Amino acid sequence: MKKLTKKINILFITVMVITLTGLLITALGYHNIQQEALKMGKTQLAQVNEVSTKLIVAEIESSANDLDSFILDTIETDSPLQLPQQNNLISQFFKRNSAFAGIFLFDRNGQQLESHFPTENHVENNELTQKLTIDPIFAMALKGRAKQNGKVYFIQKNSFFNLYHPIYNNKKEIQGLAVVPLNLEQLFLDKIQPTDTEQRYPLMKNEQMEVVMHPAKEQIGLNIITGRKKRFPQLDYTDLEKLDHYQKQHEKGSLSYHSYWWNESDLTSVLKLNAFQWVEIGEERFVVANTSDFYQDNGWILHDLLINLGLVVILLMVTSLLVLLVRLNARQQQTVNENQRLKEKRQLEAEKHQLEKSLLQESKMETIGLVTTGIVHDMNNFLTPLIGNIELLMAEHPNDAELLADLEDMHLAAQKGQQLSQRILHFSKEQDQTKKVQSLNQAVKEAVAIMKILIPRTVTINEEITLLADALFQQDDVQVLLYNLITNAYQAKSDATITVSLTTPSADVHQQVAQRAFVYQNKKLAMIQVSDNGPGIDQSIKDQIFTPFLTTRKEEGGTGLGLFIVSSIIKRNSWLLDVASSQQGTSFSLFIPIAENEEA
Repeated sequence: MKKLTKKINILFITVMVITLTGLLITALGYHNIQQEALKMGKTQLAQVNEVSTKLIVAEIESSANDLDSFILDTIETDSPLQLPQQNNLISQFFKRNSAFAGIFLFDRNGQQLESHFPTENHVENNELTQKLTIDPIFAMALKGRAKQNGKVYFIQKNSFFNLYHPIYNNKKEIQGLAVVPLNLEQLFLDKIQPTDTEQRYPLMKNEQMEVVMHPAKEQIGLNIITGRKKRFPQLDYTDLEKLDHYQKQHEKGSLSYHSYWWNESDLTSVLKLNAFQWVEIGEERFVVANTSDFYQDNGWILHDLLINLGLVVILLMVTSLLVLLVRLNARQQQTVNENQRLKEKRQLEAEKHQLEKSLLQESKMETIGLVTTGIVHDMNNFLTPLIGNIELLMAEHPNDAELLADLEDMHLAAQKGQQLSQRILHFSKEQDQTKKVQSLNQAVKEAVAIMKILIPRTVTINEEITLLADALFQQDDVQVLLYNLITNAYQAKSDATITVSLTTPSADVHQQVAQRAFVYQNKKLAMIQVSDNGPGIDQSIKDQIFTPFLTTRKEEGGTGLGLFIVSSIIKRNSWLLDVASSQQGTSFSLFIPIAENEEA
C-alpha cells in the first residue's frame, strides 16, 4: 500500500511539475505568439489591400471607359458639337453607373454648351457646375493633355473628380471636351465596400491626406489628423500622427497602431492593423489603405491560449493518444494524397496524349492540304495547254459540225476543271490579314460556292441572300467561319440540308442584340445564319461547344477545333453569335455591323 501511495505521490508531483512547466512556457510564449499574430495579420492585410487597390483602379478605369464608349458611339466628329438628343441614351448612360453625377459638354474655349444630371438635386447640381472648371487639370484637358481624370474636390460630404474625354474633329484637332464628375464615395459604396464586417474596410486618401473613400460618410473630406482633431479634440492622436508620417514617407507598407472606429458612436481606443500603398490614378495620387481590428480578427488565437492555460493538465494526459491518432491520420492522409496525385498524373497523361493526337491530326490535315494544293496546281497547268489546243482545233474545223460539237463539250469540261482548280487554290492560299471595308454578300457567295465543291454530294446547301452590304473585316474571316460551321453541320448528318442566309435582322432581334452590346444600339446590322436539319446539340455539352479539342466524333477524325476557331474569329472582330438548337436542327446566327458608308 505504501509503495502504491509513493508511486501515486511521485506521479502527482511529476504531473504538477509538468503542469507548472507548461503554464510557465505558455505564459512566456504568449507575447511571442501575439507578435507572430501581428506579423501574420499584417501580411494578410497587405494582400487584401493589394486586391482592394486593383479593384478601385479597375472600377475607375471602367467608368472612364464607359465615358469613352458613350462619346465615341454618340457624337459624330463631322457634325455640330452636341450630346445625343435622345433622352433615353443619356438616361441609359447614367443607369450604367450610379456614380456618374452628371455629364457636361464644353467647346474648345471652355464655354459650357450642355449639361445633364441623373437627379433633380438642384443644390448639388449647381455646386457641381461651379466647381467643375476649378479643377487645375481642366485647362490641360481642353488641350487634350490630361490623363483620364483631374484632382479631387468635395461637395456635401461627397468626393468627386472629373473624368475627361477630348473630342476631335476629322483633322485631329480639339473640337470640344466631355466632362463627367465621378462621385468617388458613391462608387465606393456601390462597388468596393466589403460587407463581411464593420471592423475591417478599405479607405482612400489624396495627397493632402483628406479622406476620399470611407464607409462612414461623415469622414469624407476630413484630414485624418487636423480634420478629426476639430471634431474630436479630446482624443489621443499620437499613433495616428505616426501613421500619417509613415505613409507620407513610404510608397507601401503595413504597421500596427492605436486609433478609433470613426463610424461608432462610442469612440474607444483599439489596436488596429493598417496596410497601405500609393497609386497614381489619372492626374491624382492616392493612398489606398485597409484597416482591421487586431483583436477582432486575431482575438480567437489569444482566447484559445487563455483556455489552454486551464487545460494543460488534460492535454498532457491525452498527449500520447493524440500523437498516435495524429500519426494514424497522417499516414491515412498521406495515402489519400498519394492516390489523388496518381489520379491527377494519369489524367494529365491522358490529356497530354489526347492533345498530341489532336496536334498530329492537325499536322496530317495540313500536309494533306499542301499535297492537294500541289496536285490542283499541277492539274491547272495541265488544263491550260489542253484548253488552248482545243480552241485551235475549233478554229481549224469551223465547218465540221459533229467534230465541233465534241470539241465544245471537251472545251466546256476543261474550263469547269480549271475553274474548280482556281477556286481551290484561291481558298487555300494565305490571304491579306488587314481589315478593310468590302462586300459581305460577295464573301458569303464565294464561301458557299467553294463549300459546294468540297462537301459530299448527299449534302444540300441552299443560299438565301437578300441583303447587299459592306462591312469591315479581314478577307478570309467570313470564309473560314462559314467553312467550319458548314463542315460541322454536314458532319452531324450525312444527308443534311444546310441553309446559308444573309439578311437584315428583324426589329425584335436587333433590339435584343442592342441590349447585349451597347455599341450596337445605333448600328445597322447584317445577320449571317447557318441552319441545318441535323439532330441538334446534346444539352449536356451545349455550354462547352466552343471549348478547344471538345468533339463527339473522335472515331470519324473530329479535332474539336472547328467551333473554337469560330469563337476566336467572333471575339477578334467583336461580333456577336447566337446559337439555337433542338431535335429538329441547329442554327448559328452571326451579327456583323454594316460599314458607315453603307449606313449613310
